[in-house]
Amino acid sequence: MDEAMNEMEPVALREVLHAAAGVLQDLEGRCGRLQSALSPTLAGNPHAVALQDLDYLTQGLASLSWFLSNLGQELPDEWRADAAAATRDLPLEAMAAALRLQPQEASAAAGDLELFE
Repeated sequence: MDEAMNEMEPVALREVLHAAAGVLQDLEGRCGRLQSALSPTLAGNPHAVALQDLDYLTQGLASLSWFLSNLGQELPDEWRADAAAATRDLPLEAMAAALRLQPQEASAAAGDLELFE
């Protein structure tokens, strides 16, 4: 485990919720791009109904992002969270870092294909 992660102090819960809202915004954007890419391919296809699910997912991510961001604005500054502990077992390293308020630099250039193990 990373030494810096062990030494992290609790951070303002407001900031963690703002970071989570940002992660959701990123996921919303990815879903929107996927929806745009798939729409022409699935037009008229019996599986086109799945695009409605993708649209709902995209809108849901946007709504959750908005909710968390607004909720965070209402919290007192003294409310703290141990973001490092909460993200300890997250499998997506960049997402965990963002939620710990320690964004990482992109490992691949924009548009590069990344394959997962």
